[in-house]
Amino acid sequence: MIGRIAVVALVLATVALAGCRVDEMRSDFVALRYVQEAEAHLHELPRNTAGGERALDRAVALMPDDNEMRARAARLYVAARAWEKAARLFEAQPELSRQDRTMLGYCLLKLGDRERGAELCLEVIREAEQLRAQGSISRREWALLLNDGGYLLVDTGAEIAVGYEAVQRATEVFPLEAPLVDSLGWALLRKGEFLDAAFYLERARRLHSREDPEMLYHLGVAYARLERYGQAKRALQRAAELDPGFADVQKELRRLGRILPPPALAMRPTSAGA
Repeated sequence: MIGRIAVVALVLATVALAGCRVDEMRSDFVALRYVQEAEAHLHELPRNTAGGERALDRAVALMPDDNEMRARAARLYVAARAWEKAARLFEAQPELSRQDRTMLGYCLLKLGDRERGAELCLEVIREAEQLRAQGSISRREWALLLNDGGYLLVDTGAEIAVGYEAVQRATEVFPLEAPLVDSLGWALLRKGEFLDAAFYLERARRLHSREDPEMLYHLGVAYARLERYGQAKRALQRAAELDPGFADVQKELRRLGRILPPPALAMRPTSAGA
């Protein structure tokens, strides 16, 4: 009797474990599908930032203990500008690539932790310089690391001078790479050099293979600072069409709305005696 009970118990345990494994596989599959859905929302145009974040939330709730998939989700949270969720996933990783350390730095800067965030970006720039001097990384990887770290320091205002120098050096090596040229233009704008900024931002837009909402936002801000308000409005409105959830674009459009007269007033003819 005891032996029979033991056999039955073993069979039931095996069935239960198999059922758990099936459930785990099902959860893995569904989590992956949610991640893929988020990628579609965040990479295709027009972007659906809110939909991408919702899909990521569902994926993370089902996600297995898979560091690569969690890192992938963290990067997508950055694309959705969900800084806190991205930082939480990055910080839970046992080890981060240099690119992911830069992204974590960006999240921390956006969350107000300027000291830790800036140090991570500066650390990646220093490492890139050392590795390049040793011949341990390619020129392209070096340039991309300098561009990423420098852009984030400039964009958040953490270290504008250092960030500008980094993106300038990267762009000197790859002057036809649209993202690098855009970073240089944005750095010039943050330095207050609006005319030069517009030159590089216009060039970046021409070099890029498709319209990009972030590039359009940068260009719109440059036009606005140069008081070229009509061009600024058109660039920003196009950015808003491509990425309706881009809060900085909406903020800049509201700023323009306070500067520009309402359309009815702008079109009203002046009287002969005026």
